[in-house]
Amino acid sequence: MTEPELAAVPPDPTLRTLLRAIHDLDSSLDLDQRLERVARQVRRTIAYDTLSILLLDDMGRELRFAHATGYPKEVVEHWRFGIGQGIVGSAAESRSTISVPDVSVDPRYISATQEVRSEIAVPLAVKDRVIGVLDVASKTPGFFSAADQEMLELLADHLAVAIEGVRIQENMRDQASSLSLLHEISREMTSILNRSQLLQKMASRLQQIIDYDLFSVLFWDEGKQVLDPWFSVYRDGRKVEWVEPVALGRGICGTAAALRQPVRVTNVDLDPRYLPCASDIRVRSELVVPLLFKDRLIGVLDLESSSYNAFSSRHQQLLSTLASSLAIALENARLYEKLRHDEQRLENDLSTAREVQKQLLPKQTPWVHGVQLGVAYEPARHLGGDFYDFLPHGDHGVALAVGDVAGKATSAALLGSLAVGTLREFAVRSNLPPGRILAAMNDKLGRLGFSSRFVAMAFAVYDAETRLLRIANSGLPYPYLVRGRTVRQIDVAGVPLGLLHDRTYEEVEIELEPGDSIVIASDGVEESLNAEEEEFSFERVRGTLERLANRSANELAEGLLAAVRIFSGDAEISDDRTIVTLKVE
Repeated sequence: MTEPELAAVPPDPTLRTLLRAIHDLDSSLDLDQRLERVARQVRRTIAYDTLSILLLDDMGRELRFAHATGYPKEVVEHWRFGIGQGIVGSAAESRSTISVPDVSVDPRYISATQEVRSEIAVPLAVKDRVIGVLDVASKTPGFFSAADQEMLELLADHLAVAIEGVRIQENMRDQASSLSLLHEISREMTSILNRSQLLQKMASRLQQIIDYDLFSVLFWDEGKQVLDPWFSVYRDGRKVEWVEPVALGRGICGTAAALRQPVRVTNVDLDPRYLPCASDIRVRSELVVPLLFKDRLIGVLDLESSSYNAFSSRHQQLLSTLASSLAIALENARLYEKLRHDEQRLENDLSTAREVQKQLLPKQTPWVHGVQLGVAYEPARHLGGDFYDFLPHGDHGVALAVGDVAGKATSAALLGSLAVGTLREFAVRSNLPPGRILAAMNDKLGRLGFSSRFVAMAFAVYDAETRLLRIANSGLPYPYLVRGRTVRQIDVAGVPLGLLHDRTYEEVEIELEPGDSIVIASDGVEESLNAEEEEFSFERVRGTLERLANRSANELAEGLLAAVRIFSGDAEISDDRTIVTLKVE
């Protein structure tokens, strides 16, 4: 006896629809396309009139449309449902399916489309966490059966897992992209030392991560205790003019600064702290992060948008991370700008001091019977301490002086000016011999107590009637005597002025002959360097003076300085060059 054959069981269309919908969820399409296919598959079994999939925002406060079939466009784009609001909000709040046979008698119902009579809302949950709601509605009262609800609940389980998986993948991709871009921006910021350029670059690059309408930076003014609007631009780069500073704790910016924590506002209309700024946009959401450098507040970074809830928690985290690098870059730029400002101010001061110093030097050489006087002077780029002077001495004489103050900059120039004044005081009033003049200047400068400052000076007196030259020296290079084609140094030395007390200075007397020349030069002549860091040296000075021996006093000075310039070439002048000459006619 044979067993009876079993009759073929037709496949359940509901199960087949569910399997197809799950298959579509697991496809490689993007989320929008997957949800569109799921909606079509569900219609094969449930002839709904509207179907929507709403997802919670990052803060878990509002349900927004991720997919909608059968809804007006304005509803999909602008409507939001809070937790507990409407049937979908109630399903999310209760974490259970809500089936309403007749919505006209349910006070929770919010009409998004006309003629809907029955509705079923199924929460989308992942590990007991609601992420959204699947909502299906019909124009027919009592339209949905228990089997429809069971299928939708099974679909919702898979739908929630698929959506969460897509979100995780998108977040991972966004995070990787954002971190890479953050690294690029941080690296770029370290190379910009102008704050305006830095913030302009930051505003432009930040749009690749966060979609904003207004970018602003306010700097903290410690003296006034306010946030001073410093930089503000629209997304297209146009500048915004702020006029009012913000007090600490006032407004959203002031609150973030006071708390030293980010402040994110999804709807500024509902936040009493919001202060509107003078802009062309209607601000609806705002994100502010403080800029801190070593726990010191330097300002705030403010993003504003014309859309509600435009900034997410991920945006806040990214902006906070970037704010750390921006704070360092801004502080470096501020210090650099301050340094440039100080340098410019110093350069202006040095320029003024150079001009004052120049005015102290003789404008021309005096006329003295029987002699020629010459001078060549080239100051270094920085303010130096070289000086020279011609003074009357007795009835028929003239005094020559060349000095060099140790060091450079303003202090050296001031001490040089003091030395010139002291020299004129003693030389003109007393007519003392050179050695006594230097001793008197040494005592006076020493009593003033200039720490580590001293003056090297050669001082000579020439009597035109006797042709007798008396010379004393306090640390300057030995003067030169040019007689015929022979050049020799005058061996006369002494301790620099102001260095040691109670010094005496020897004098050397030389009876000059017609045609003789005396050359006194500061150490910036012999010690001038060329590109190979070779010194001009005594030998080159002697060779130059031998070649120019028959020239006038002025030609002798200018010719020696020209030779030094040619030797040095493009090398920077590190010290003043001063040459004074006397030639017996």
